[in-house]
Amino acid sequence: MKTQISERVHIGIFGNTNSGKSTLLNYMTQTDTSIVSEIAGTTTDPIRKTMEITGFGPVLFIDTAGFMDKTDLGSIRHQKSREQIDKCDIFLYCLSEEMNTSLIDLLKSKNKPIIYLAMRDDLGYAKDLIEKYKALDPISVNIKDTTDRDKIFERIKDVFKREELSLTKSLVKEGDSVLLVMPQDKAAPKGRLIKPQVTTIREIIDKNASAICTNLENLDRTLANFKKIDLVICDSQVFGPVYQKIGGQIPLTSFSVLFSAFKGDLDYFVESAKVLDNNPKRILISEECTHPPIEEDIGRVKIPNLLKKKFPDLEIDFVRVDEKKNYEDYDLIISCGACMINRTAMLSKVARAKDLNIPMTNYGITIAKLKGILDKIKLPE
Repeated sequence: MKTQISERVHIGIFGNTNSGKSTLLNYMTQTDTSIVSEIAGTTTDPIRKTMEITGFGPVLFIDTAGFMDKTDLGSIRHQKSREQIDKCDIFLYCLSEEMNTSLIDLLKSKNKPIIYLAMRDDLGYAKDLIEKYKALDPISVNIKDTTDRDKIFERIKDVFKREELSLTKSLVKEGDSVLLVMPQDKAAPKGRLIKPQVTTIREIIDKNASAICTNLENLDRTLANFKKIDLVICDSQVFGPVYQKIGGQIPLTSFSVLFSAFKGDLDYFVESAKVLDNNPKRILISEECTHPPIEEDIGRVKIPNLLKKKFPDLEIDFVRVDEKKNYEDYDLIISCGACMINRTAMLSKVARAKDLNIPMTNYGITIAKLKGILDKIKLPE
């Protein structure tokens, strides 16, 4: 199966205008993905290209608009480039004669690897940059052959160690039988399962365990047909009825709870949910999916209905994908399961909330809390 974008190491390409960023993307991926031009500001929106680095794994390159762009749209392009920073695991910085110290300082503040590059050694441009910035240990890039490309790949392997994460952690072990309760709402693509379900099934199989799939309507029959069930994983929106049916006899968790540990900060999410023991005045629901909201939507409809039932006067705002809201205006941030973004991007959201001392949790933890079963479900360790 093709590796999902959210599971790839994100490598961002940054630098001033005309520093060779688009040339670098094309060189690294051996494609003509980005338009290359001498005209400053050619790249506007971020351009993405996936590939596999041998001996490292699947990655996503992101070519960003150049900084120090003095065109009429420069500030907008800068903002779009800045939005990519929190999503990146590694930065490739294309050097130019004028060092953008504010951008470099911003990248350094993220505590992620920065690899400096001097582009177009084949045209004689790199020599002076190599000498000027030798303290940064830059790599010169001659795009006429792949030698320097291999050097960059090796530097990437040296500076970044891939973290092998488990979605189910200790909850699933070899030989287990895991029952997945998967209602297919209207947002689910026709004829396909949604990503959290597919990812969970794949990991269960990789652990040499058995995945048994059903829906809520068929749950009783499925339970009767299988004598040994070691764990039940359900969609968060059916937490309540599933818990009632299994009566606490089988460990229960949800896809969203699994993803809260896989992508985010589970301890912080659980602790933050205590806000719902009080009387919050304003809550922000943050979504990372791009599908249009529907009448069954868990983030736009079901969770707000649960919240309003408990807190009739509660004010609820929504934000989607890269939209920005002031976290400090809210008593609690409720994020989706983050299945469509990478771990780095989700942890950046968590860090932002922590810096502002604003509680943050996610859909699954919220529903379990509102249903009164958070202390009864299994949390991954």
